[in-house]
Amino acid sequence: MKKSLILIPFLAVVLLLAFTQCKKDYNCGLKIICNYTTNGTDTGAVVSGATLTIYPNAVTSGRTVHPAIENGKDAVTNDNGIYEHTYPYEALLTVTADYTDTVTHKNYHGTAQIKLQEGEVVEKTVLMMATN
Repeated sequence: MKKSLILIPFLAVVLLLAFTQCKKDYNCGLKIICNYTTNGTDTGAVVSGATLTIYPNAVTSGRTVHPAIENGKDAVTNDNGIYEHTYPYEALLTVTADYTDTVTHKNYHGTAQIKLQEGEVVEKTVLMMATN
């Protein structure tokens, strides 16, 4: 009788732990930072107002990219040179960044490849070099 009084609560706890689970965060965060470069080395100076074009590569890990990841999504970096977004699925993305300095009239361009990871925020610095 005493064994069953101990065994029943023990089994209840084991079953409770076996059939409950934590809710996972499946979203994929993206943080892009645009910085100037003159020779391929990050100067640390941010590019605010850079136009980013974000598009998925054709295939990700043997699967085609989910339609929820927009092709050719345009975005602009904020005053700190940062753009942030959350995607619902993992993907391989290509990012192009363009900016024209209104004072010097120089054009700047940068490109990066980004792999979004489930449940993580991926941070990528895009180095932008003058093209003219």
